[in-house]
Amino acid sequence: MRLERLRCGVIFTGAFQDHLEAWWRSGAEENFGLVPELDYVRCASGARAGQSWITLVWRPLKGVRAHEIYQVGKVKLHLSKGARTALKERCLDAREGRVVVV
Repeated sequence: MRLERLRCGVIFTGAFQDHLEAWWRSGAEENFGLVPELDYVRCASGARAGQSWITLVWRPLKGVRAHEIYQVGKVKLHLSKGARTALKERCLDAREGRVVVV
């Protein structure tokens, strides 16, 4: 399994890179001028305590700082400070068409 590390400490697999590139290709044309954004949420308390999920959305570049953009293969990806903090030293993978954190 091929692993790479972003400068923020987030690790990703080749499967994640392939998944992200396919997702980007499927929407890049109609989302011209937007950047993919990956967000990670993990609930610490309440009814969803212990649950987590990843979302990939298209985000306007306005308000995005250059240091928050990361190159994953052919795709420039925005990771917010919260996502970077939560995913530092964690690994993004793709399994069965979904992004997972391992």
